[in-house]
Amino acid sequence: MVVADSLIDANLRGWDSHGVARLPHYLRRIAGGSINPQPRIRSEVLGPSAARVNGDHGLGQLVMSHAAQRAIAMAGDTGAAWVSVADSSHCGTLSYFARPIAQAGMIGFAFTHVDPMVVPFGASQPFCGTNPICITAPGRDAQMLCLDMATSVTPWNSIENAAIEGVPIPEGWAIDNDGQGTVDPTQVNAIHPFGGYKGSGLGLMVDVLCSMLSDSPYGPDIPKMYGDLTENRRLGGLVGAIDITRFVPLARFHQRVSEMIERWRMLTPAEEGGRVLYPGEPEEISLEKRRREGIPLGLQLVELLNEAAAAQGIAPLQAEASTSPSGEA
Repeated sequence: MVVADSLIDANLRGWDSHGVARLPHYLRRIAGGSINPQPRIRSEVLGPSAARVNGDHGLGQLVMSHAAQRAIAMAGDTGAAWVSVADSSHCGTLSYFARPIAQAGMIGFAFTHVDPMVVPFGASQPFCGTNPICITAPGRDAQMLCLDMATSVTPWNSIENAAIEGVPIPEGWAIDNDGQGTVDPTQVNAIHPFGGYKGSGLGLMVDVLCSMLSDSPYGPDIPKMYGDLTENRRLGGLVGAIDITRFVPLARFHQRVSEMIERWRMLTPAEEGGRVLYPGEPEEISLEKRRREGIPLGLQLVELLNEAAAAQGIAPLQAEASTSPSGEA
């Protein structure tokens, strides 16, 4: 249920790159033996505020959820905790693991790395992955700041979704095998970091956090997500929690975060009719809309999901054509 819930949560919040579109790939990896569907996830306490979780090559959502709960428990005892993750796999959106930390009255951190698919600033070949980061902080009445972002201009799975649906990607996102810019998702060899050298450097440091502390492969040594489906991904990660009450009363923190959000939102928009959104608000807007109207799926994705359903004797989805120009799930 954790994996299914995380995929649907991603779609509801507008992160279609990390939603149900990934299910066929997970099933192929399970069939190939590189993802263990019934892992024996193990925790090792390394100190009062440090632990390591070995995921036994299970689905990343299970592994990272285990690490987040371990971080919450340890931070409750000591005030702060860091939990490294080893032998995991693709885990979806990091906010799925960092939001519960904020809901527990703590500041949450989550990092993961992936195989090389981002070209460093000034280079013509990929080295690190999209290497996302997530930081969460709670406000009043379930309000929350939630920054969840890749260190690349877009998640790789946005490229994969575009390839599934046969639609082009925006200019400036990616390069082909010759190092030239491309809008054809099937020809992408690597994508650019966000912010030039800033995103490039941040992505490398995320790899340090995720690989060096867990003794996992880094950068070019990480098995490719869409490579050999029989090869374990061996992904690392890092989850952290800070107990707010060790510093200030939680109610005071909640109040000040919510006040900060309101002052942010009241800034004059740069464009007439625009809105100044705080980190996490676009996802909340999408969540409300899609709970009301449903989750849009690309027609090619529906076919892939129906193929997987048929293999398990499950009734197929019924799809209606959409007028959306993006074609994205």
